[in-house]
Amino acid sequence: MLSDKAKARGFSMMIVMPAVALLSLLTMATFHLVLDQRHRTSLIADRALAKYAAEMALNAAECELSVATETPTNLECIAAVPLERIAALDPVSGRGFLAGTCGSGVSLGLCQPQPGQSLWTLARLMDTATLAVEIDTRLPGSKRIARRTARYVIERIPDRWPSQATHTDETTAPRLYRLTAAGFGTDPAVSIVLQTVFRPKIPSRTSTAQATIEGASPIIRPNGTVTQRVYTTGTQQGAIDTQVQTFMLGRLSWRELIEEGLR
Repeated sequence: MLSDKAKARGFSMMIVMPAVALLSLLTMATFHLVLDQRHRTSLIADRALAKYAAEMALNAAECELSVATETPTNLECIAAVPLERIAALDPVSGRGFLAGTCGSGVSLGLCQPQPGQSLWTLARLMDTATLAVEIDTRLPGSKRIARRTARYVIERIPDRWPSQATHTDETTAPRLYRLTAAGFGTDPAVSIVLQTVFRPKIPSRTSTAQATIEGASPIIRPNGTVTQRVYTTGTQQGAIDTQVQTFMLGRLSWRELIEEGLR
């Protein structure tokens, strides 16, 4: 027969073992929660890094367009734009934009996809080797370094004016610029893509087969927006007709893209 001490020891083991097992489960659960929290924190930090980089790339693109097209902006734009690049970005001729391509050299990052053609694929926007303009967005002293450089591309798209007659001469039709910028985290799989539409200053005088367009000097409003008054003179039923419209210049919209073409 078992002694009283042996019985007590066996009874104690029956109590202790489940308690140890339960404690082990709780410890493992806590460990997994800590790992999950660290992973979430890392992802949040990576997304913040990617968004910062994309915003800086977008600002760089807007500054380049502002300087090249002489469009006032509230951004602090200090970078000089070469004359060849200014000519490539000309809002009237659009000489740096060739259909179905993303340029190189002075036309680097200037893209003109054909209908149905993917801009992201054409520019290799998310790839290591890209046809986009790359910029350095590293924060001084930061230990978090993006695995890929931030970059941007620029497209020319039609500018639809209210009451605007259809332009038969596409070379003089008013244009907007669509800017697409990508930023990355320390994990290149973490990325943010931002997109804006930018309206350049209307030239002081442009003539088409239908009308003459004259742009007044842009005005920076107290709220920071930039506007320009535009006079369009044409012939309506044998009589000269002049329309006056005020347009906002610079950034017109902003959105984050989850995938190409979608918010």
